[in-house]
Amino acid sequence: MEPTRLRVATVRDRLARLCRRPRIAILRGGGLGDFLSTTAALRALRDALPEAHITLITGPTLAPFAARYPEIDRIVTAPSFPGVVEGPPDPTASDRFFRAMRSERFDLALQWHGGGTQSNHFVNQLGAKMTAGFKGDDAEPLELWLPYDIRQHESLRYLDLLRLIGIRASDFRSHLPVLPSDREELARVLEPSHLQALRRGRCFGLHASAGGLSRRWAPDRFAFVADHLAADFHPDAIFVTAGPGQEGDSSAVVRAMAARHLAVDLGGRISLGALVALIADLRFFLSNDSGPAHMAAALDVPSVVVFGSAHPINWGPLERCFHRQVANWATPCRWMVNDGCSDTPDVPCLTGVSPESVLQEARQLLALLERLDIHQHGSTRQ
Repeated sequence: MEPTRLRVATVRDRLARLCRRPRIAILRGGGLGDFLSTTAALRALRDALPEAHITLITGPTLAPFAARYPEIDRIVTAPSFPGVVEGPPDPTASDRFFRAMRSERFDLALQWHGGGTQSNHFVNQLGAKMTAGFKGDDAEPLELWLPYDIRQHESLRYLDLLRLIGIRASDFRSHLPVLPSDREELARVLEPSHLQALRRGRCFGLHASAGGLSRRWAPDRFAFVADHLAADFHPDAIFVTAGPGQEGDSSAVVRAMAARHLAVDLGGRISLGALVALIADLRFFLSNDSGPAHMAAALDVPSVVVFGSAHPINWGPLERCFHRQVANWATPCRWMVNDGCSDTPDVPCLTGVSPESVLQEARQLLALLERLDIHQHGSTRQ
C-alpha cells in the first residue's frame, strides 16, 4: 500500500511546488442542485490549500448564488458553450473568453461538470499547467482523470477527484451559508405573524415544483400529505413554494388542501436568498427532487424528497437519519443506463410514488423529531 500513497502524494506536492499560492480554476455549470453537490469538495479543497486562489467558472444563472461561498475567491461567468453554458453559440465571445483565461496561467483546472463530452474540451482550452476531471467514453482526456460512473452519487464524485490529487476530505456533507441579507429579504416578504410563526420553529415547508415535468409530483398528492401532517403534528404554518414561472404549482397545492388556513403561498413571491432563510428555519421540508431539496440537506433541515425521473442513487440525500427519499424502485427503466424517459408528469417512476408512501416517511421522521424533543427537554406529561 505504501507505493500507492506516495504516488498520490506526489500530485499534491507538484501543485505545491508550482507556487506558494496556486491559482485554481473550477468549471461547474448547471443548476442549484448541481452546484450544491460540489460544496463538500469545495470546502475540502479550501481546507487543504488555504493559500490557493480559487476561481469558479460558471454560467450567469448560478454565479450570484455561488458568490455567497467564502471558499471561492472569484467567479467568472463563461459565455455560452455547448453542453456547459446554455445559450446560442458566440464564437467571438468564446475566443475572447479563452484568451483571457489562458492569460491567467492557472496552475490547476478542475472539471466538475459531468463526463467531459464537452466540458473536457472547455477545460483543456483554459491553458492550465495541470488539468483533472472525469472522462466518459466520448470525452477527450485530461492530464488526470477518473472514469465517469453514472451510478455514483454526485457529491462523492468530486471528493473522489480530490483524492486523486492527494486531498482527502474529512466531511462529505454539503453546506450552505445563510447570509444576513437572506433574512432581510425574507422579512420583506412575510407578514409579521408568519415571520413570528417561523421563528417559533414549528413551521413546515413544501416545494411543489421542479426543473422538469417528470420530477413534479401531482399537487393533489402533495395536498393529501400536507393535510394529514397538519392533523397529526399541528404546525403553526405550512409555507408552499415554487420556482420562478411555476407559481401555478404552489397555488394548485394550496387550492387542493383542506387545511389551507395554514398554507402560505409564496410561489412567485420569494427570492432565492429569502428561500435560503425560510428553509433554514423550518421544522420539516417536503419537496420534489429539486434545488430547494438540496438546500434543505445542505442546511440540515429534516426533509422528505419525492423522486421521479432523476435517480436517487445520484441525487438523493447522503444522510438518511433526518433526510428521507421516496421513489418507485419497481420501474424497469430505473436500472437502465439510458432510460429514454420523457419529460412528462405521467412517467411511471413519478406516478408510481403513492401519497401513502410519502406520508409514511414524513410521519416517521416527524415522530422521531418529537421523541428527540422529549428526550432533550423532558416529558411534557403531568
